[in-house]
Amino acid sequence: MRRGNLGLPELWEATHARLDLYHQIATGQAKTSFRNAQAAMVAGFFLLVLFAGIALWASTTAVAIVAGGLGAVSAALAGYVAKTFVRSQESAATHLRSYFDQPLELSRYLAAERLVADGDLSQEQRGEILSALVQAMVAGPQPPPPPQSVVVASVPGQAGA
Repeated sequence: MRRGNLGLPELWEATHARLDLYHQIATGQAKTSFRNAQAAMVAGFFLLVLFAGIALWASTTAVAIVAGGLGAVSAALAGYVAKTFVRSQESAATHLRSYFDQPLELSRYLAAERLVADGDLSQEQRGEILSALVQAMVAGPQPPPPPQSVVVASVPGQAGA
């Protein structure tokens, strides 16, 4: 096995090429999903207006009811399809966020490494910190905690207390 191709510059280039490809795929999916969602919404609105127009100018009550029902069903179906595409676009946006979070995450690890390297630490302390750093890197970024609801205490004598 050749070790020459495993140098840092080669690994760096390969990693960035993969990240660029990932970015292209995620942005392509987001654009396609967004465009398809817009098309589904426009089609649903068009069908709703078309069937509403047919219902308004229908010669019989039965035709008006059928046209109105078809308009409502087509609008609901278009809304469902559009919602599906919007979810897909949101998923792609989440992947893009993780792509752009990568440099920030790497800068944190590099800053921690520099603090450890420049700190006046014993070998044992340095080993413990580096072990924790490696574990954090392997575990990956943790999702942010859900927002806490604010509880407002009522003051006696005020309105609503």
